[in-house]
Amino acid sequence: MRHRSIRLAPWLCGALWAGCLPDNPSVGDTSSGTDSTGADTDTDTGDDAAAGGELLGCPPEGCTMLLAVQTLDDRIEVFVPDHPDSTYRGAVSMDLKANECGGCGPGDNGDGRLDEPFGVARAGGFLHVLTGHYPTRQEGSLVAFPLSVFEGRTSGSVVPVGDYFGASQFLDPVVGRSLGEVEPIFLHQHASGRLVVGVFNNDLFASEETWTQTGKLLVIDSTDPEGEIGSVTLDGLANGPCWGASQVVDLGGGLMAVACDGNEGVAVLDGSGLGGGTVVDAAATLGTGALCALPGAMPGKRVRYLAPDGSGGFVVGEGPTPLDVNGSARLWHLGADCGLLGNLQLSDTGGPGDWQLGEIVRLPAGIPTWLLASGSSSTMGGLRGVFVVHDSGDGLELCPEPIAGFESAWDDGVGGRVEPFALALTSDGTGLAVGAGPFIADPAGVGYGKVLWAALSGDDPCSLSVSVEDLTDGGPGHAPAAVAGDPLTFRRGPNVVVIQEIPGS
Repeated sequence: MRHRSIRLAPWLCGALWAGCLPDNPSVGDTSSGTDSTGADTDTDTGDDAAAGGELLGCPPEGCTMLLAVQTLDDRIEVFVPDHPDSTYRGAVSMDLKANECGGCGPGDNGDGRLDEPFGVARAGGFLHVLTGHYPTRQEGSLVAFPLSVFEGRTSGSVVPVGDYFGASQFLDPVVGRSLGEVEPIFLHQHASGRLVVGVFNNDLFASEETWTQTGKLLVIDSTDPEGEIGSVTLDGLANGPCWGASQVVDLGGGLMAVACDGNEGVAVLDGSGLGGGTVVDAAATLGTGALCALPGAMPGKRVRYLAPDGSGGFVVGEGPTPLDVNGSARLWHLGADCGLLGNLQLSDTGGPGDWQLGEIVRLPAGIPTWLLASGSSSTMGGLRGVFVVHDSGDGLELCPEPIAGFESAWDDGVGGRVEPFALALTSDGTGLAVGAGPFIADPAGVGYGKVLWAALSGDDPCSLSVSVEDLTDGGPGHAPAAVAGDPLTFRRGPNVVVIQEIPGS
């Protein structure tokens, strides 16, 4: 097997404040349903397309909806990229603990102002949002908005917290419930309509050597967010437990995979029973499987995002934290039986700066091909962009240049750069959403991050190009651009993007 020597990336900061200190996000996929290609998609939410009014609704013929989570600024932004004159539909503020401690920032040991929405999905008649640090940093919550609460909202408006939350109580009919877990942040929308939550179950503000608690999965009925919740601890796997459960994806054929960041591995689970019985029954079926340890794994690296290969296996990234900008990074391709199918030892390519690993999605057609977001700590251009990795039958290979068309998108407009991190792909592989933000977010800064929509074209993996639209540039029909003094426009961490393909009613 041929192994090319290339260098990709450590890992982008900003998916949570914790990501910046020892490390977060992405979530990734973190949130939408996925088919066996790895495309983030939801082809049947069970919702009326028009439900949700102008904010969460679609035309009768359906639409492609993009949900972008501004994790550090506690806001969900909603876009319909193919809408003829109003791409930006509006936003929902999730700032449940506003101004609780003044200027708290990374490393604050109290609750601070950290709510940090992450996983998100429109399903079962609700907009579901996971908040990692509400009501406390030790107990994350699920907030579920019935789509009816958004009716009557004008396009482009922001739903203030006071409309659904006051005196530490969620106002009927919005459901808010503590999940009683530490960092329940990764949300996967299964084809059955059920939601699967990856519970990290470790303190993201602590260093990685402390991430020795076994991760968990929760199973929730998307139509009944106040109902019973199924739970399973991933400690009964062959080859050992899964520490620090992160992104959850479908592999096809009933299999599921969970990234295990605490002990640098991937749990492959039997998810064939996820849609049957009660949610408690369904969760119990997820307790069988195996931990696939990465060969020669390097402690202290991020193993948080992965994507299916279309044949029951997966590709997973292993990269350093933002504080280790010169550290090595690798991609691994493993089968469902944990067998090694290929890897890339990522090394210096000679360009300026380092690489910072982001999310991975798989293109649905042709030879196995994945898109990888990678940023850089360098302000000189660096090795940032959306890169293409493919398997030509002789192992993984990285195309030498990032996808053409994004070059100007990484300019933040004020003399700095933003780094691509979050990715989501339409089911046909023609539309790509990208969340890009500062390498390390300034807690006192504005944050000139972007949500981008790119139309992909090209047949050969290494000749793909895009036409890019910045949905957050303040242009006609777009979201307002970031403006100093207006926190509702700040974008310090657009760390989750989810595409939901909503059929017509």
